[in-house]
Amino acid sequence: MKAFAIILIVVVLAAVIGVGWLYLNARMDIRFISCVANDGVDQAEVFDALKTRIKNSTFVGTRFTNEEAGTADQYQFLTYTLRFDNHSFLKAEVIEIRITPMQGDVLQIGEEYAHDLPAGQQTDLTATILTARNMHAVREATVTWYFWGLPFTEKLTLGR
Repeated sequence: MKAFAIILIVVVLAAVIGVGWLYLNARMDIRFISCVANDGVDQAEVFDALKTRIKNSTFVGTRFTNEEAGTADQYQFLTYTLRFDNHSFLKAEVIEIRITPMQGDVLQIGEEYAHDLPAGQQTDLTATILTARNMHAVREATVTWYFWGLPFTEKLTLGR
């Protein structure tokens, strides 16, 4: 019986050490790739669709202001692309990019579904904001993801 107890203690210690090793080596590399600016007039259909969704309360995303948007020629869409490289043995779940708004930013278009990244994989994800036409593209972003239900966060400067 004493030998069985010792074996169980060794198995439990090995499991705890294994889980701790997985957690401590759970690493995600995130790099800013590009920012593409599209004039609101060039994306008039998207702009009008966003205004309609806001009016109908069906908009998915984050509104930075409660003021009603003007016309498409007053705005631009900034689309930021980030590369995610999952260097862990764990699946990264519910990856989210949140842009920190500046004066002149109107909204960030939301995603319809959650983004996951399997272990050892790489992917590019985008975040799009609607902002005043004369605004620069430099923004700060907060990226959040989960490994085994534990949250991880990283702040990045985008656009430079």
